[in-house]
Amino acid sequence: SPIDRATSDAPRPLNRMRPVRVFVAESGNAFMADIAGWIVEAARLAGRTAELSTNGLPRRDRSLNLVVAPHEFFVLNPCTDVELEAAAQCSIPICTEQPGTPWYRLALAYCQRAPIAFDINPHGVAALIAEGIDASHLRLGGVPSMDRRRDRRDIDVLYLAGHTDRRGAELARLAPILWEHRSELRIFRTSSPVTGRTPGVVTGKDKYDLLARSRILLNIHRDDNKPGYFEWARMIEAMANGCAVLTEPSTGYQPLEPGRHFIETDDLAATLVDLLRDDPLHDGDRCERVGRAAASAVLDEFALDKSLAGLLDLADEAADRPVRLRRWFTLRPAQPLIRAHRPPLMNPLRPADELRHRTYRAILAEQQFQRRIERARCQLVHGVDDYVERHESESYAAARPEVSVIVTLFNYAVVVSETLDSITASHDVELEIVIVDDHSTDNGRLVVRRFITDHPEIPMVLLASDVNRGLAQARNLAIANVRGSKVMVLDADNLVYPNCLRRLADTLVQHPDASFAYAMLEDFGVERGVRSAMAWHLPWLCERNYIDAQAMIRAAAFERHGGYRREEELGYGWEDWEFWLRLGAAGEHGVHVPEMLGRYRTQPSSMITITNLAESEIRSTVMNLYPELPWPTT
Repeated sequence: SPIDRATSDAPRPLNRMRPVRVFVAESGNAFMADIAGWIVEAARLAGRTAELSTNGLPRRDRSLNLVVAPHEFFVLNPCTDVELEAAAQCSIPICTEQPGTPWYRLALAYCQRAPIAFDINPHGVAALIAEGIDASHLRLGGVPSMDRRRDRRDIDVLYLAGHTDRRGAELARLAPILWEHRSELRIFRTSSPVTGRTPGVVTGKDKYDLLARSRILLNIHRDDNKPGYFEWARMIEAMANGCAVLTEPSTGYQPLEPGRHFIETDDLAATLVDLLRDDPLHDGDRCERVGRAAASAVLDEFALDKSLAGLLDLADEAADRPVRLRRWFTLRPAQPLIRAHRPPLMNPLRPADELRHRTYRAILAEQQFQRRIERARCQLVHGVDDYVERHESESYAAARPEVSVIVTLFNYAVVVSETLDSITASHDVELEIVIVDDHSTDNGRLVVRRFITDHPEIPMVLLASDVNRGLAQARNLAIANVRGSKVMVLDADNLVYPNCLRRLADTLVQHPDASFAYAMLEDFGVERGVRSAMAWHLPWLCERNYIDAQAMIRAAAFERHGGYRREEELGYGWEDWEFWLRLGAAGEHGVHVPEMLGRYRTQPSSMITITNLAESEIRSTVMNLYPELPWPTT
């Protein structure tokens, strides 16, 4: 077929076998560099002279110029359009992106100029042919350098993928399964190239080692298109390391077979439970059987050099065609070349900006006025304008906690018991719970007092304030009363899984230079998704706050930096982000634990909704506090 073509079985004369140069963008995605390395290795195994190139442009000579990910290589190249036009005409693009995506459209213009194009998925090949391009399927397979298999696998579930809303929602649904197993959930952004230096990302041998340690590679499709796109590169490197692939239904996986070489299911949760229930040391383990069969298939029967050899022969023939004959294959006019550039930016649309700011300031003024009334009332009743009532559990005084969990409560009477239950279910950790009731107007204070009475064995203290301080100052009051060296911050409507405190505390022990540790959180409630999903990276943090307050912070870090900044100095609801930036400006950092260890309750409205009324004003305030940080330029 035109998708899977190969030359005859007769060996090609050595003097007609062109040397191979494989081009990949030095500043592009590291995953593309991995694929380029596989192709160089496979070409050599197929009897070709082959080399990798990360700079310069293809030129018209006796070489076969294979360009991996043309949507990156050409678009990121600083050369002129004339130079790119000449390079594209003597290149053989190897496309890696799903049809219909912006990256596929970027590659198309360069494929239209090439003598022939390859794609790693048959769907991509069909799309290129529909555009009038002479295209063939480069079926990926294994190469020897991928294989890092070992006897012991200490990771139950591995997930490696760029973030999309759908993927986040599907991961969140698996949280009740994942938390009690050893998992590595590595999520990264796709808005810019992912390099080997991108935090949380592994490439090359480090990635193969991680796959070799893992029983299951979990694959979730980026969108709701069904059946999904078979992620060849991700699947092959997992299979080469004997890691069983668990994926949603896909097409374009032939000659691999579902059930034999990978596990396909419409119900990820149920299938994952079944797979994790198997004994990994027993010969009947399904993951082990599938992993062995897949490794044998991709490293031997369907090895990359076997599929590449015939395509290189096709490329030799295509490269020999005169340019006029090549144009005959193109049924449509070529698109203009697309270059990397920043489009002119319009000023952000902020309707009724002044009205929004006035509304925000009025809300704050009303809040401050109400707090002055409360302080006056407190003065009349207690003789002081700041009265805090204290209630301790029977075991509190004698406790010597490693971790102090602080919970701030304001009008969450209906859910605070659930939060406290989740904390008390924590295992393998000496803890105390410090609860601050920030003058709730519901019966939250009474609910907490009853909880303390019903759980005398749990070290707990309730600090019931008769004035409302605001979230930042309520947390600071709790922090001033902790006794543990590690402080877990938790809002009264959120939850932790039983192993959360132990895992975060161990992480701080393993990373003595880190100021705090945080894990991925499962969004539940109104919306499904994940948050706190990416590793610490100051440039990302300067763009937006992606790390939730639910984290474990060294008490010494609070002592050094004075706790959370007051709302009057900053703004309503931005205290978490400002604290992370303050640590970053001081040269400190946090450590991400790539596991789903906590739960974040999503609701129709929250404090941040009010904050968004004056987002630009508060952001400017924060930028002025820390001008030395790597703020985005646009």
